[in-house]
Amino acid sequence: MCTQVQIDGILCSTPRQLAARHGAEGLLEWVDHHGEMDWCLCVIDVPGTLERSALKWTRKGESETFVVE
Repeated sequence: MCTQVQIDGILCSTPRQLAARHGAEGLLEWVDHHGEMDWCLCVIDVPGTLERSALKWTRKGESETFVVE
């Protein structure tokens, strides 16, 4: 399953969605397909992006879902 980020109860599944909820595209840390905003979040280093943004987050169990507190 692809990576997802839950922010304020809303699931983000693409870099575009994450950037919109996160506040800025420039904070995304890309690992592949740089700038492809409609791919899944597998192209983003999600933990790195969340750490860089100083957001508090947890990983939901063993899944690829990250929850921003």
